[in-house]
Amino acid sequence: MTEEEAAHWMLAEYEAAGFLYQEAAASHLFQLNDEKLAYFDKSSNLCIGEVVLDVFNKLTPDAVYERAGRFWRVRLETDQPGRQQ
Repeated sequence: MTEEEAAHWMLAEYEAAGFLYQEAAASHLFQLNDEKLAYFDKSSNLCIGEVVLDVFNKLTPDAVYERAGRFWRVRLETDQPGRQQ
């Protein structure tokens, strides 16, 4: 799977459910054994690859990232401007 394909997989999951948990996406991508898709950082956190995340963010300009819950969701009318809430 390429980085762009991974971002499109994330988009499909996000659109199907209306949200996407970062940990679930990173875990799925990590199982593909390609550090460009997902990797462990210096603090041993499982992370989504930077290019994958960049492409996903471009594909979902209206998505909101909930930092506390570590997931992306559909923007609500009550949300503040910006991507992170």
